[in-house]
This record gives sequence, C-alpha cells and structure tokens, in this order.
Amino acid sequence: MYITLARVSHMYYEQGMTQQQIADELNLSRMRVSRMLQQARAEGIVSITITYDGFFPHLERRLRALYPGTTFIVTDSLDGSDDGLKRSLGSATADYLQKVLTADSSVALGWGTTLREVARCLDDPMPGVRFIPLIGGQVHAGLDVHANSIAEAMAQNTGGSSMRIFAPAVAESAEARELLVSSAAVRGPLEEAAAADVCLFSVGSPFSPSTTIELVGYYTPADVETLRASGAACDLISISYFDHAGRNCCRELSDRTVSVSEDQLRAIPQKICVAGAADKHEAIKIALSLDLVDVMILDDASARYLVGEP
Repeated sequence: MYITLARVSHMYYEQGMTQQQIADELNLSRMRVSRMLQQARAEGIVSITITYDGFFPHLERRLRALYPGTTFIVTDSLDGSDDGLKRSLGSATADYLQKVLTADSSVALGWGTTLREVARCLDDPMPGVRFIPLIGGQVHAGLDVHANSIAEAMAQNTGGSSMRIFAPAVAESAEARELLVSSAAVRGPLEEAAAADVCLFSVGSPFSPSTTIELVGYYTPADVETLRASGAACDLISISYFDHAGRNCCRELSDRTVSVSEDQLRAIPQKICVAGAADKHEAIKIALSLDLVDVMILDDASARYLVGEP
C-alpha cells in the first residue's frame, strides 16, 4: 500500500510539508490528510514529546485552581541570580504586553528594578500606546527606577507616548500630599492613570535585601522603622501596605503617597503584577489573597512556594 498513515506522517512531521501540499502530491483531499494525521496519533504511529524547557503548565494549572480569578504566567528563574531572574521576568512581561496591548491602550505604571527590566525588554513598535506613571518620583532623579523614568523608557522603546508626574512619590505630610494632588500638574496625570486600560506593577517586602525603597529615598530611616513596627509584609507600590494577615497597615505613611488611591488601582480593568525571588514570596501571596491581581507573572520558584511544592 502506497498511501499509508506512516507515509503521510513522515511527509508532515519529517519533511515539513503542509497538509495541502501532501494532499496535492497524493491526490487526496486536505480533510483526508488531516484525518489520517489524527488517526496516526491515535494509533501510536506518531508520538509527540514536548520538552517543557522554561514552560511550567502544571504550575500554572495548580495556581489557577488556588486563585481562580487570576491568570498565571510562570517563567524560568534561569541561573537563580537576581539579574537572571529579572531578565526572565522582564522578557516574559514584555512579550505579554506586546500581545495584549492595542494601538490605543493606556498603561499605568508602578516603579522598581523589575519594571525597569520590562522597559528594557519592550521593543516592538506600539506608536499609539500611552504610558502613565501612577505614582510620583522626583527624588534622586538620576535613578531610572522611578515610575516617570520607566514610562519614558517604555515610550522611547516602543514609539509610544508618556506622561510625567512632577512631584515626589511621598510627600512630607498627608496635608502636603493633598496640596500636591490638587494641583493641575499632578491631578491630570493621576486622573489619566486611574482611567488606564492596564496597570503594570510589582509588589515586595519592605525589608528584603533587594528592596529599592531606601535606595530611591522615598522614606527616611525613621519612616522605615515605622513600617517595621507596623508589621508591614507587602508593599503595594507604596500606595498601600499590608501585614502578614493581609490587613491594611501603616496608613500614616501610605497617606503621604502621591499616587492614585488603592480603590482607583483596583478599578483599572487589567492589573498585571510581575514579581519573583524568595524575599517576595509572602508579599506575592498576600497580594493574590486580596484580589489585587488579574495577571500574575512570576518565576517557577515563587510558583512552587505558592502551591506548596519543594
């Protein structure tokens, strides 16, 4: 017999021919070729093995079962170094943004080294997309981890546009914060951020060795001690802090943040959180338990922590 399941399978899988090319050469219908390929797999003539290198479907499946309202993307932690982890998270997040953003999308942005890496990886043209900081950040302006800097970098790398908030991330007092957000120069960008289609942010532990809170000068050492005394375990872009039980804490500091409110953040249609590393495990778990995340991009070690795998 000339036209066998094995011959059709060889032409398709080994020679790389399309189903239509096979049909033309063997004088068959394309539908017949499709059915023969399906039959070859069903009878074990063809077996397909996938090497799941850098892809963790079982972890994503288990995470969805634990947190049904959230989509999970699990990335490879590569060599386990901080730079390798951020590179992996940044690349995966950039790929996801380039898949979901449309020509007229607006993206509200947090701050930090992980989002800086996303900006570096984001390089496909998206000329109509607007990038908007959702928190101020003028202290130590030479650093490129502020939301303003990240918005500008993303706009530059994609051909989009960006806005800037001309104010510090944290005011000296709650009263000073109210004065700042009532000014047109600050109120306008914050209103744009609150109306964004997508929000991209990270979460972290305020006291982990890799935190950038002290680096960027948002808080004084006395402020950091206030955070510690409050039991803060999850930092949500300095907009809100949560303790180990997921309770909002340390409002005396978060009330000084020049940003959108937590309620406004929650109202953004798609909230994408990207975070990883062992010192952020609990912070990620707290954020997920509070329904703060629609899409969670994390590394495989963090995913295993969440599902209880060693």
